[in-house]
Amino acid sequence: MSLAIRPATDADLPAINAIYNHYVLTSTTTYDLEPLSLEERQRWFAGREPIHPVIVVVDDAAGGKLVGWGSLNVFRSKPGYRFTVENSVYVHPEHHRQGIGSLIIEHQIRQAQELGLHAIVAGIGAEQAASIALHGKHGFVEVARFREVGRKFDQWLDVVFMQRLIK
Repeated sequence: MSLAIRPATDADLPAINAIYNHYVLTSTTTYDLEPLSLEERQRWFAGREPIHPVIVVVDDAAGGKLVGWGSLNVFRSKPGYRFTVENSVYVHPEHHRQGIGSLIIEHQIRQAQELGLHAIVAGIGAEQAASIALHGKHGFVEVARFREVGRKFDQWLDVVFMQRLIK
């Protein structure tokens, strides 16, 4: 694979949505219960501020196939939280354990530095051990664990909050 990271464009939204909707239907990686329509994804993308970028990872050797994506999102809407973001990291299910998640998080950390942000927060389903380990590898530390705050697939789910301060 020959991987490249770039800002997402409108043309990437169908592939971003397909990856995301895979996890909606098959896992507790996201607590959305129904797949998002392309129109919902387009509204999500169009409404973003420059401080909340979306990036994609493409495999140039496979004709530019989108193999992962990430975003920095609003953490809380009150102005006092403006220097903190929440990250999202999604890797195509056929491309796990190939370093794509690490590329995304490393890029997000650099973006956060360039944007003058102070902290990145990750809310991760407690049973998502690979995601917790991935974030830990990049300097995120667990700061909270909320018991049974989510519900999906007829089970109560814990959420781990991890944080990385930007220096």
